[in-house]
Amino acid sequence: MTEQEEKGYFGIDWGRQGGVIFGYIIILLGYYGIIANTVMFDEYGNWISFVDMDRTVLFWTFKAYMPSYFNPIFYFLNPIYYLYISYGILIVLLVLIIFFSLKEWHSSLILSILIPVLITFILFSFTFSVLALCLLFLISFVLTYKEDIPQYGVKASIWIVPILIIEGFVFYFVMFGFSMEPFIWQFMTFEGYFNILILFLTILAGSLSGMNLKQRKIRKKVSLSE
Repeated sequence: MTEQEEKGYFGIDWGRQGGVIFGYIIILLGYYGIIANTVMFDEYGNWISFVDMDRTVLFWTFKAYMPSYFNPIFYFLNPIYYLYISYGILIVLLVLIIFFSLKEWHSSLILSILIPVLITFILFSFTFSVLALCLLFLISFVLTYKEDIPQYGVKASIWIVPILIIEGFVFYFVMFGFSMEPFIWQFMTFEGYFNILILFLTILAGSLSGMNLKQRKIRKKVSLSE
């Protein structure tokens, strides 16, 4: 019997699945927690009852990323054009992160993450809820990077999207009761699928960036051992 066993010490080995579950828990608690910062307050920063909140934000969460007032950096644009341009650039940036993460260029990973993140914060400034996107990116990045086989992390990260969709339905049914409206908002509108697109692109951008970095680390170890 070892000295550690005699003293009654014990440890918990979370293992691979434990890390994935922990990441899911962070997303479940954190994503809509950040979104609530927008939906539970009006444009003047006053708290409102959940009865008066915009219920569609539970399924069109991308609406929370946009500040309720006009970004003064782009004051010369019509607000509706600013919205289209901002979300269009966001999608392009996420696609670029995915593209560069699949490349072997030495500087591609840094350029594909730092520059888009900077531009995204400028476009979506003055809103705390844009951090929800950063949380998705970070968790999917970590889930993939910590895997010995990065593809497992990518697969685990992709499951975050349906989990978030289900969570939106759960919140709606708990707060407002059963209704067919959530199914219409999520699956029968352009906004619902646009929301899914942004979630998928963010998850893929984060997980593929993590895979890129992990593969670089593995190749470096192999080259040093040789």
